[in-house]
Amino acid sequence: MIKEGLKAADALDFAAIDAKPEPSGRWRVLLWGGIVLAVIALAAVLVPKLTIDAKRNQLTEQVSERLSITAEGQAEVIATWLQGSLRLAEPVVESELIRLFSAEMDLAGGDMSRMVAPQTDEGGLGVPLVEQLPFIERVISDFAVNADFLAAYLVGRSGDALVSSSASVSFNSEQSALAGESFRRGQSVFGPARSVSAGLVMDLAIPVFAAQVEPGQAPPVAVLVLVTPLASGLSEILAVDPLASPGARRALIQLDGDRLSRIAPGAPDPVKTVSLEGFDLAAGEVPFGKRASLTESGTVYSAGAMVAGPTWWVVEELDVGIAEQPLATFATAAMVVAALVVIAVAIAFGAFWWRLSSLHNETLARQYQSLASRIHAQKQLLDSINGAIAEQIGLKGTDGTYRYVNAAFASAVGRAPEAMVGLDDAAIFGRGTAKRLALSERRVVNGLETVTSNEQIYFDSALRHLQISKAPFVDHEGTLQGIVSVTRDVTELVEQQRKKERAIEQMVGALVRAIELRDPYLAGHSRRVAEFAVAVGKELNCTEDELTGLELAANLSQIGKLAIPQELLTKPARLSEDEIRQMETHLEHAVRLLDGIDFDVPVVETIAQMHERLDGKGYPKGLAGDAISLTARILGTCDVFCARVEPRSYRAGLAPAAVLDILQENSSRYDPKVIEALRQVAATISGEKLIASIAVG
Repeated sequence: MIKEGLKAADALDFAAIDAKPEPSGRWRVLLWGGIVLAVIALAAVLVPKLTIDAKRNQLTEQVSERLSITAEGQAEVIATWLQGSLRLAEPVVESELIRLFSAEMDLAGGDMSRMVAPQTDEGGLGVPLVEQLPFIERVISDFAVNADFLAAYLVGRSGDALVSSSASVSFNSEQSALAGESFRRGQSVFGPARSVSAGLVMDLAIPVFAAQVEPGQAPPVAVLVLVTPLASGLSEILAVDPLASPGARRALIQLDGDRLSRIAPGAPDPVKTVSLEGFDLAAGEVPFGKRASLTESGTVYSAGAMVAGPTWWVVEELDVGIAEQPLATFATAAMVVAALVVIAVAIAFGAFWWRLSSLHNETLARQYQSLASRIHAQKQLLDSINGAIAEQIGLKGTDGTYRYVNAAFASAVGRAPEAMVGLDDAAIFGRGTAKRLALSERRVVNGLETVTSNEQIYFDSALRHLQISKAPFVDHEGTLQGIVSVTRDVTELVEQQRKKERAIEQMVGALVRAIELRDPYLAGHSRRVAEFAVAVGKELNCTEDELTGLELAANLSQIGKLAIPQELLTKPARLSEDEIRQMETHLEHAVRLLDGIDFDVPVVETIAQMHERLDGKGYPKGLAGDAISLTARILGTCDVFCARVEPRSYRAGLAPAAVLDILQENSSRYDPKVIEALRQVAATISGEKLIASIAVG
């Protein structure tokens, strides 16, 4: 920006007043002076306008990214919370008794009389399971009370409630229609949030399949409809962080048919019809834009993200006045500076013309004086604009000392701009930071090109994340005269990204705990596999993204077993061929469960390939050789290692050295480089502690 300002100053040429004028030349000077004054006035208007427009675009982009990241994070939190409600119902919908009862009721067409009548030619089935009706009612009632559901209904294909929990209200037509949708789709369906006397609730419809039938292999025989309370959980999730920006608000909206409503737990009208400008019904998106607030009166910037499952969207809002306050201050400063520049130039030109008229013999000196005054005025204009810009701008000489800094740079390091002139980076930031900054400067000097880097620097004992762009400053002959640096503070964006990462970590932790509750032998397994996989990845010089993906994939590698029957997971004997094939489907379940979650790293791909083998005899696709990613080879090897070392219900754990030898003997299936790296990791102190934790556990 400094280079552009200097070029702009050079472009305003006063060559017409360089020559010594004749007596009649004063009018030519007046003409050229008027033209120059008009150009400067035009520049004084255009430069602030362009700068303000650029600032507005930058501000809008920052607000859009911040609101979108926050909305996506909250949408993932709500989706995880709702999936937890579905998992609470798994013991009921997977109960053999419930499934048998539902299948018999389905065969009887929901007619109780056919279930108790003796078998005849008229079609009576004489099913004894009807005698279990009181017991089944008690099971469903106890489940509803223990899981904090307000009501539970077992619904037949006809749409009628076959069994209801105690104290349930009448089964209504909307719930019957929701059950019908679950029958048609063969999967869980979320109903809209609605307000009842007990508060804000939502209906969940979960399909029940016949015994020995997997989801998708046959239609459901019944649907379990649950009425779950929403007020407490949603109030906690929708509460805005006290550390969030002033003017930040959050709303949850739902689409019920063609009606858009706001869900507001605790409000007098918790489900209120609203309108949302720019809502794309066909795409189901709430794009970033300026629109009327959903929560209060006034105009806001807002953006939304869809919640996986129900037709809900989380909408993050930021008051326009608060968001654009820095822009208003910046615009005022720029316009004041522009007005002062025009006034200063006009006064300078008037003084110049008066003196030219009265002292013709001093014309040439006064012309140079006027030129210097105008150049100084232009420099003041550029300094004022640079001083009002939030980016930190600095100009270094070839000796490494600063020749110029703007007000934002000086303010960030707690010094006056003039006090920084003549100082180098070591004097301002310390020797360690100065050495890091010097690396990018050497690339600028050697390549005469712009270099951008990300740095972490402490300003006033506070860690700031900075994006620093450095460019060579050359004269008209192309000789390097110094380095121009433009620094942008991206701390807020980095913190928003970390919030998203923490939300993903919490979600992963919850899923791991759910897996371990289903299979006691998996307790600690995912954590150990993750630690071994990350350590092996470091041995093989994996990138940071690959290491992050390895850790997440290892922790989530067993998530597909949530869909495997528990009796198969805990079977105290070796599995049969059919049971092994059924167990192998956990990878497909894992991919379906994780599909659509934006991890920013290849987590799903790594899990999908973890049981592929180099010789092509793995599953599910039979990939071979380099078709299997490095992260999948690492995860698969570490998973086998931990599984062999850990004890199981039908065998004791093997010694680590023996497992490593087995892997080495099967080097045609497992990557030899990965096996060797794993052997190195197992020999370290941290590896020995991990192995020791298996015996302790």
